[in-house]
Amino acid sequence: MKLKNILNIILYTFIIIVPLVPVKTKISFIPIAADTVFGGLAILFGIAYISLNCIKDRSYLNVVKSKEMKFLGVLAVLFTIISLSSVFYAQNKVAAITETIRFIEYVVIFYIILIVSDNDFIKKSLSIFYIVMIIASLFGVVQFIFNLSGFYDNGTYHPLGRGRIYSTFENPNYWGAAINMVIFYPIICFVEKRGSRLLNGLVFLLFLFNLIFSSTRGSWLGFGLGLLVISILRYRRMLLSIPALIVAALILPATRQRFLSIFDPHNASEGVRVKIWKTGLEMFKDYPLLGVGNGNFLFRYREYISKYHELYAGRTIFTTHNSYIKMLAELGAIGGVLFILIYASLTHITFKVYRYTKRYNLVALSFIGFWCAYLFQNFLNNLMFIPQLNVLVWIITAMLYKGYYIESKKGVANHG
Repeated sequence: MKLKNILNIILYTFIIIVPLVPVKTKISFIPIAADTVFGGLAILFGIAYISLNCIKDRSYLNVVKSKEMKFLGVLAVLFTIISLSSVFYAQNKVAAITETIRFIEYVVIFYIILIVSDNDFIKKSLSIFYIVMIIASLFGVVQFIFNLSGFYDNGTYHPLGRGRIYSTFENPNYWGAAINMVIFYPIICFVEKRGSRLLNGLVFLLFLFNLIFSSTRGSWLGFGLGLLVISILRYRRMLLSIPALIVAALILPATRQRFLSIFDPHNASEGVRVKIWKTGLEMFKDYPLLGVGNGNFLFRYREYISKYHELYAGRTIFTTHNSYIKMLAELGAIGGVLFILIYASLTHITFKVYRYTKRYNLVALSFIGFWCAYLFQNFLNNLMFIPQLNVLVWIITAMLYKGYYIESKKGVANHG
């Protein structure tokens, strides 16, 4: 029991520290950040605790035997094999190793939480994460008022003369995506009359303020898409709010210019993205089966813009700004398809929890909204490769599925 308590404390600390502390460094080629330190501890104590319990009772592992977890596990193993294999032909072998280790961390923490968590842990962890995001959002407001973010991204549109909010994350794009992890929940609670409608309304406005002034167009569109899906699934009347949001975005001076730029074919930043995407696709054409090696787009980019001068986008170093093209370029068709199937599987898991659970129904619905936003925004950014953000996605999905699993064993959930 002492070991379980230590593990729980580590995981609670992980959920608090990772969203709030973006500091990271490297020792040799090993990345050191909040998620690697506390994630490493969680893996160490988690494996020890699971091993001791399995000696006493093998049924402890039954949760990983469900068809969803088996399918995800097979995909994860195959993807890991492809990633490790790419080390042999990658130009930068350190990058290939680092990216593979990072993915393994996500998967191992996912399965540890899936195995060891109970209803008490899940309830507390979800509450802690929600509170932490409220705290980070309050800091985002302070950051905006006092212009602590500076003029982020020189030349980018700055609402009301302020820099784009990124709060405790490193980048406004990451912060916009993080806000979408929680912004749908107070909306749903408000509509369902769960808790204080005043409090839920205020929390929603806090999150919305951060979303708007992150000035992340991908997150705005993702939020709209998530709201659309949630409305179709459960709240048809809420569909009327989407045109209202569009009108508000067009009327408000703080958002009008940035919103309209989405539809401007001559927008400079979109032109840059298109050139980068084309560069990634050129890599994929040259190495269609296995790609250039995990994490190696960045290191092959200069070579390709030298070869295709028309793809030069103003810098000699660029990330793909598209998680799916990144995987096609780096791990080819095999790795790219496996990668897409993994995230499709995680999304399906969340949808199943929503359909068949009672206790976590509203949380799962809000996370479906997030998944819609997240999958969309990864066409515009590499969010699935941002550890501070992505590891939380895996953790919350694991907790939701374990909550559903516990209910199904107690005969509470509606089996599917």
